[in-house]
Amino acid sequence: MLSGHYIRGDTDEHFLFAALLSSMHQGVGLMDQNQEVLVFSHKAKELFDLPEGVFQRDPNLRDILKYFAERGDYGPCDPEDQADKVIARSVKSGVHSFDRAMQDGRFLQIQTTELPTGGHVMVYSDVTAMREVEQRLTASQDELIDKLSARTQELEENREVLSCAINAIPDALVMVDAEGRLKLANAVMREIYPEIETHLDNNSLVMEAFPVNFGTAEDLGECIERINTDGERRMFGSWYRIRVSDLATGGIIIVFTDITDLKKQNEKLRAHTDQLVKHLRKEKRLNEMQRQFVSMASHEFRTPLAIIDGAAQRLKRRFERLTPDEVRERIGHIREAVLRINYLIERFIDFSVSQEGNLEIDPHDCEILPVLRAICEREGQAHKSHRITLTESIGDLTLNFDRRMIEQCLVNLIGNAVKYSPGQEEVLVDASVDGKSLRIDVTDFGVGIPRNEVKKVFGRFFRASTSSGIPGTGIGLNLTEMIVARHKGRISIRSEVGKGSTVSLRLPVITAESAGGKQDSVGPVEAVE
Repeated sequence: MLSGHYIRGDTDEHFLFAALLSSMHQGVGLMDQNQEVLVFSHKAKELFDLPEGVFQRDPNLRDILKYFAERGDYGPCDPEDQADKVIARSVKSGVHSFDRAMQDGRFLQIQTTELPTGGHVMVYSDVTAMREVEQRLTASQDELIDKLSARTQELEENREVLSCAINAIPDALVMVDAEGRLKLANAVMREIYPEIETHLDNNSLVMEAFPVNFGTAEDLGECIERINTDGERRMFGSWYRIRVSDLATGGIIIVFTDITDLKKQNEKLRAHTDQLVKHLRKEKRLNEMQRQFVSMASHEFRTPLAIIDGAAQRLKRRFERLTPDEVRERIGHIREAVLRINYLIERFIDFSVSQEGNLEIDPHDCEILPVLRAICEREGQAHKSHRITLTESIGDLTLNFDRRMIEQCLVNLIGNAVKYSPGQEEVLVDASVDGKSLRIDVTDFGVGIPRNEVKKVFGRFFRASTSSGIPGTGIGLNLTEMIVARHKGRISIRSEVGKGSTVSLRLPVITAESAGGKQDSVGPVEAVE
């Protein structure tokens, strides 16, 4: 525990720091008290389009700023002077930020924070989209302000000629004497509130004429205070802004301005603003989905490509010694892998256009045992380091499933078992019937998964701490869980560090009831420690 932060004691600081920098969407720079660059993240280099050559020798912040000046980022200038000016602006006490316009039209926000031990942390963010939105909002606000200003100016001009054109102004108004009694109402007031005529004839108090709005006031002074405190009221079926003007005779003029349209415009503006925020959030989600899709696709294409490459290399090395049957067999493997890639492409296209991330499946009734045997045989040929052993007691069991998708699940599980059991010789695949489900267990004797991480293994991009040094993206199990869930199945895992893992996949079997179109749903995921 350090300054309120929790950092596990056995965590490698360099690994942790690098991981944090890699996961940030902003660039980060760390300078000591002499402005020597201690850290400059990959994202920061990317935002500023900095080549690696700048960092071949440990640079100073001044060196980087001189590079910008020599590159022409600041226009015609002396690089030394310009670097000094930028340092004076950037390196200040406390926390401050400023924007920098890039030559390619982007805007970067630079936030600097002084460290207690000297030096500064700089965070670089691409705020181009934000600035564009601010400009559009500012333009809309300016237009609305212009309209409101024009309206206000019109009202002010009308008030100036009130003595000679009281019935020509668009606002309703009443004149009240120093005792608080009604003396005059214009045509607009008579139109919106016909009862005002009676109050004028009776010389009523203003509190009596408007009992709902000012009736609780005991005198004119309190009435004026109430109006000034709450200047907008709903009256006569519309919203009015109520203003009080003093008369030289000691009385007042109360002006009722209809602001119903203005309120509607404000509501529309707020609605447009909310809609814009929703669109921005949606765009962010779509960008994240696109990034996840590219990562997932690249991961899932590796296996069929490896099969194609392995078969092609064996054809090349042993072409002269292969029999026609052997050549046809290897060409068949290649063709099968190509079909598998095409199938994955179609499925991933469907996945990428779905904002909810749902995978569409195409299930058919099929015997599962031939599928299991073919997968184990093919994976055994692809992974010569391990022996893939299949044991089964299911006979001619028929399931309703998408063959290509389930093949992809099993390939992922067997591939993971091989990958995470280096130095071992065997991976076990066991198929059995468990109640109304087919149960397939894939067991390895490898590195295992820590107890507190077992429940996280199906999360997208999550990789167990024991997988350090083993290539992977953390996508395969997530995709497998998605496919199993779409088949109304269940997947679980049991693991122990240093002894290996068993991943259990359950799929509903076809029974007399399910053959009529009703399959039992057994749930998506179950992580067992």
